[in-house]
Amino acid sequence: MNTLAIVIACGKEEEIARGTETAFLTVGNLPVLAHSLRTLQRAQSVDGFIVACAKDRIDSTMQVAKRFGCTKLRGIVTGGSTRISTLRAALAKLPEEVPIVIVHEASRPFLTEGVLQETIKAAKRYGCAIAAHRVPDAAKVAPSGLKAMETLDRNTVWVAQSPQVFRIEVLEKMLNPKNQKVKLIDDASEFIGKPSEVHLVEAGSKNMKIRTADDLAIATALFSANLV
Repeated sequence: MNTLAIVIACGKEEEIARGTETAFLTVGNLPVLAHSLRTLQRAQSVDGFIVACAKDRIDSTMQVAKRFGCTKLRGIVTGGSTRISTLRAALAKLPEEVPIVIVHEASRPFLTEGVLQETIKAAKRYGCAIAAHRVPDAAKVAPSGLKAMETLDRNTVWVAQSPQVFRIEVLEKMLNPKNQKVKLIDDASEFIGKPSEVHLVEAGSKNMKIRTADDLAIATALFSANLV
């Protein structure tokens, strides 16, 4: 086994509202989670995947995997209260021989095989690669309140997405329990100080994250119009 994915389907960042996990809502005629699992299932570059979900969603996750023929499912883990604790729980379930690990948010249902392949390829070369999208407009920095202190060149600003792919030694270093002060904004946050270790892969705006009811409506419209 060379490449394994961790699909995060729990935690506050994966809720559309308090107590409502995005992964188990519906876009089109499919659970949101099923969209990503089907892409990972089809991808020849992915050998298997583990899903991290809330304890009371384990049965639902298994049902989604069975319903959509996800033979690459290698396990389901109970996620923690934070992103890093969830990743540590999933990491403990990985086979020792896996050199490349993909981390993907279930709330991004429109992952494409092309983006997945390019991100894996970049991670093998650089150690860490993340799907991202270049910001189309000028960005303002307002450290406090609504007073803009700085304007960023739109050609230099990217929105981090997922998948985020790591060589195993990079991920293990990041998740080492000795790093007590680690707080992940995204899974590559610890490496932003070393830009050469993080490679960006353009994934486009359609690789959206469903955070709100409006996002869910947009995702449903895109799917219904066959635009994703």
